[in-house]
Amino acid sequence: MQNNVNFYCYSLRLYHFISAFSEKCYASKINSVSNTRYWIFRKNERLDKIIALYNEVKHTI
Repeated sequence: MQNNVNFYCYSLRLYHFISAFSEKCYASKINSVSNTRYWIFRKNERLDKIIALYNEVKHTI
């Protein structure tokens, strides 16, 4: 079984939060069904910590 090495970000707010920590997405695509943009990041320990921080503060920002 292969682990997924990508994190798919469907939230513009989360994308901006991650980007504020200088994490760069390696691809950006448009969902063909909803016609909305999403971003793809490579998973790593730092990204996991940023996402955990976002989940802690997302209702306060």
